[in-house]
Amino acid sequence: MLKGKVLIVEDQPNFRKGLTKMFEEGQLGWQVVGEAGNGQAALELLDQVKPDLVLTDIRMPVMDGIEFVGHLRRSYPDMLVVILTGYKNFEYAQAAVRHGALDLLIKPCTEQDVHQVMNKAYERFYEKYALLEKQHVQHKQQQDQELRAALMDLPYSLAISSSLDEILRGQELWLLHWVYENTAIHHYGKHDMSLLQFAFSNIVEELVKEAAIHARLLLVEHDRFVLIAESGMLDESLKAAIRDASLQYLKIRIEMISMGAAPTAKHLAGLYNRFKGWDESVDPHAAGEGIGGYGTTLSSNQARVKELEVQLMSAILMGQEDSLQQLLDRLVKELSSKSPEEMKIGALSLSIALLGTIQKQFDPDENSLLPKIPSDMPEANWTPEEVTLWASEQVKNFLLLFNNWQALKNDNLIEKAVKYIEEYYNEACRLTDVAAYVHLNASYFSVLFKKTVGESFTRFVTRTRMDKAALLLRNTDMKIFEIACAVGFDEPNYFTNVFKQQYQMTPKEYRNYRVPE
Repeated sequence: MLKGKVLIVEDQPNFRKGLTKMFEEGQLGWQVVGEAGNGQAALELLDQVKPDLVLTDIRMPVMDGIEFVGHLRRSYPDMLVVILTGYKNFEYAQAAVRHGALDLLIKPCTEQDVHQVMNKAYERFYEKYALLEKQHVQHKQQQDQELRAALMDLPYSLAISSSLDEILRGQELWLLHWVYENTAIHHYGKHDMSLLQFAFSNIVEELVKEAAIHARLLLVEHDRFVLIAESGMLDESLKAAIRDASLQYLKIRIEMISMGAAPTAKHLAGLYNRFKGWDESVDPHAAGEGIGGYGTTLSSNQARVKELEVQLMSAILMGQEDSLQQLLDRLVKELSSKSPEEMKIGALSLSIALLGTIQKQFDPDENSLLPKIPSDMPEANWTPEEVTLWASEQVKNFLLLFNNWQALKNDNLIEKAVKYIEEYYNEACRLTDVAAYVHLNASYFSVLFKKTVGESFTRFVTRTRMDKAALLLRNTDMKIFEIACAVGFDEPNYFTNVFKQQYQMTPKEYRNYRVPE
């Protein structure tokens, strides 16, 4: 699960540690990256820990929260801030809100209060993340277009020449060329080239990412890609993995040629022309294709995958299975409005986005060096009905994993609820209180509790109280009214009636009962 980073600024060590423990044990979507006892110490931490959210008290020594937030806003005008305050300091809190605080937490605050505010903060954090992700994709698309133009000796913006040089500095270039004895390429034909290019680019990019190498792959011509990677990082095992995965998944053989250290942008075309002539084989599908068309299409397809991942993550974060199901149904249905070629690419985009979401959200084995690509893909001769069926199967597999993950998550929440009941059975212990403690809607919590535990919430609480009462009756000399109070009953007579219903005898009879030898 995507987690935001939070900095806690609070001068009371015990309260600060309690908040930190709450974040560590809860499923709030946040991780604590720093703690500070006053505003001055927090300012010194900001650049170091780079939080997404600051949770700060107001009344603190050295530098109070108001002054701290004022300083913070000069360098981080958009950072999320939540204010901690006591009732007597409410006028200070109003001033903090004028500094752009997202919300307030009034001390003393319960765990439910913290959950409510931090969920609101997480929604805002994810909105910012999704926007930044979209901007990043658009910026990378523009850079890729300019780099592609430089490689092809086409006009590009000289104003960004220095930024391209910065991208190329310390990098090496690799030419990845499809070998045209490939039956897959001949089988798919010209109109399906975009599908193969899209699948191939995702295989390479995922393998490179899994190897923890910073790189980018450019489709320069329909059958030639240039990989820009950190110098000296592409070892033989990774190159073999790229070749093997391309052959295994796409039935495409490739040649990988080192082009050496990356030059400046203005010398890219000369270097590329020197190396692309190593194999003059001509693909019959290349005729008539515009030079930049494939690259633009590939960038758009890759951007679509990112967009789909954001949509899927948003639906999951809403915590409603119905909204995720509706989104997936709509995405599959939309495929039918596309042309046959676009339909195959759309189905593959959806499948790749589903697998990417699984990797990010469901915590699979991170040591597995597998491409983020389905084990199969739409074939050239498939009908629209077959493409739709294939996409539906990908969705079905995703939902199976999602439901398993959700069940495990729910089991953990119910386990937490049971522990809460066992600790606070002698208090009110209402369903609404426990549901709020595990941050679930009361109605949904009631259904989930019975499904998981096997009995209703009320019955479980009652049974827990009666079991505790039975222990006290057997092992102490406490009076019955004292035991009733100790297990959460204000009325001894009511306690007696409930106890009799469970044990078929009164508390007094239970205490005096001896099991026959």
